[in-house]
Amino acid sequence: MAIAPWWSLIMAGALSALLAWPLRTWLLARNIVDRPGHRRSHHAPTPRGGGLAMAAAMLCVVVPAAGLDGDFVPVLILIMALALLGWVDDVRDLPVRWRLLYQVLIALFMLWFTGPVSSITVGDLGLTLPWLWSALGVVAVVWLINLHNFMDGSDGLAAMQGAWTGLVLGMLLYRHDLHTPALAGFVLSGACLGFLWWNRPPARMFMGDSGSVTLGGLVGLLALSGAAEGTVSIWVSLIVCSLFVVDATATLLRRVLRGGRWYTPHRQHAYQLLIARGWRHVQVLTLYLLVNVLVVLPVLLLALRFPAWDMALAIGLTAVLAAAWGVVQGATKKENLTR
Repeated sequence: MAIAPWWSLIMAGALSALLAWPLRTWLLARNIVDRPGHRRSHHAPTPRGGGLAMAAAMLCVVVPAAGLDGDFVPVLILIMALALLGWVDDVRDLPVRWRLLYQVLIALFMLWFTGPVSSITVGDLGLTLPWLWSALGVVAVVWLINLHNFMDGSDGLAAMQGAWTGLVLGMLLYRHDLHTPALAGFVLSGACLGFLWWNRPPARMFMGDSGSVTLGGLVGLLALSGAAEGTVSIWVSLIVCSLFVVDATATLLRRVLRGGRWYTPHRQHAYQLLIARGWRHVQVLTLYLLVNVLVVLPVLLLALRFPAWDMALAIGLTAVLAAAWGVVQGATKKENLTR
């Protein structure tokens, strides 16, 4: 890595914030905006597509940071492919089947780059089923892309989570000398932090699908890289991403079980219900940030200190967050019944 990790993060952050300025003007001039609606959580027309600034910043930093190392070329391709897919969806609203097809192809490219996931640890046991784990890895990447898209509905929320996940997983991968995916994590974190200048409450620009798809895809790359190398277990990655994974997955299962279409817009995630109950966007952002720092981080440190317990800790954390999700859902239902 030709540039120190922290410098790559800082450079990506600065570029993301700077590039978003002219991009916002361009988006407004072309009327590429999200308008308020009953399925949305904002109240004024706001330009979307800020993810292009994030992707451009990451590309500009990865090239000099990588030096002459050809291993970084697939990372550049992935950033461009993810941002392009998201941008096309921003301006043309791709049919679901085409979106899923492209996402699967991107996930397969990631698997080719990282190599297969040969083994999954369960306590002290290693279960070696490379075809099964690799197939599930592709499914996981596709779900991470979509869930970050679903969770990008409150000012600053997805950008905050991207900064957190990119930084933590990037540090873990760097510690194990996986410099290529680690750099992807650092520039992702920096780009999200820089974009927060524009996306913090009240948001002046949304990242759109060009941002959330890129964010989710790169999180998938980080998790897949750690699992394929056997250095960062899937349980550790689950712990890091748990807040978004639980909210999105529990909401999806609830909608599917009730006969709803999983891919249609709605306002049933926990963060959306909190906003519907009167919480301000800054309060929701603060809550999710505090949960990451005060709940997720201690569990992560325990999992790193006692690797044999990482699965149990991940399941326990997931159960606690799912219970909290259920409390929010139940309180909202009770409030609606008393009106």
